[in-house]
Amino acid sequence: MVLLIGLASAALVVLGAAGIRMLRTTGLEDVEAAIRTAPAAERPRGFGAFLDLTGARFLGVTMRLYGPARLRRLEETIRRAGRPDGLTLTIYLRRQAAFVLIGVVVLVVFTIIGQTLFGLLVAVLLAVWMRLWLFSAGRRRQAAIDSELPDFLDVLGVTVTAGLGFRQAVERVCEFHSGPLAEEMRTVMQEMSVGVSRRRAFVALRERTRSEGVGAFVTALLQAEELGVPLSSALDDIASDVRKEHAQRVRQAAAKAGPKVSLVVTLTIVPGTLLLIGSAILLANKGVLGAIF
Repeated sequence: MVLLIGLASAALVVLGAAGIRMLRTTGLEDVEAAIRTAPAAERPRGFGAFLDLTGARFLGVTMRLYGPARLRRLEETIRRAGRPDGLTLTIYLRRQAAFVLIGVVVLVVFTIIGQTLFGLLVAVLLAVWMRLWLFSAGRRRQAAIDSELPDFLDVLGVTVTAGLGFRQAVERVCEFHSGPLAEEMRTVMQEMSVGVSRRRAFVALRERTRSEGVGAFVTALLQAEELGVPLSSALDDIASDVRKEHAQRVRQAAAKAGPKVSLVVTLTIVPGTLLLIGSAILLANKGVLGAIF
């Protein structure tokens, strides 16, 4: 009986310790340990290392403020952006917390010297910097995918016409491409190799990239598979349609660039030109104006 009481007491102590650890944990200690034990060449240096060290103290608080739903959406956004510079959810949260802390310090300093508004602007910019950087990286990656897609599909169509199966053709084409589109295609092939259906894998690809060109490619590919259209001719048609859509988007971007250029010219060159003309007029009529004033 005494032995059972002792075992029960020990079990309660262990459970209590585990419960306290669960209350204090962030759920990412294994990731943190892997980062700490990584080779020195792979660890962030300079300002990035400073941000990681500063934000690590507030990682748990930041995770609780985000909540599970926002953390899942943030993880999807990071994955969609291609994890730029090896970015993970943990690294993002650490650096976000560090930027917010730096913003608060800047706000306090500028408030003390009487520049509260400027300090507030800098603090807001620092608070949203990571989100803006991630959004910009995602847009660049999406533009790269749209740019690579037509050529990728052309080569894929030729490879399929040569007699290879679709999966073998995609793997062969990915061997000679290193861009974000090839990375996404390799992810699709890996998902299919573990039992995911082709339809589900390509639908996931469409959701990850959020690219109009990839969406059109996936939709046409699935429709061709359902209707029994030969894959080689379907790929040729898809590549042609995607190339036309890409050219249309390029024309739209060029049309939008015109007003932006005009705005820059109006705000920079025109005032400078007027200033030069006015100065020349004043200097040329310096004697007359001096007699008047």
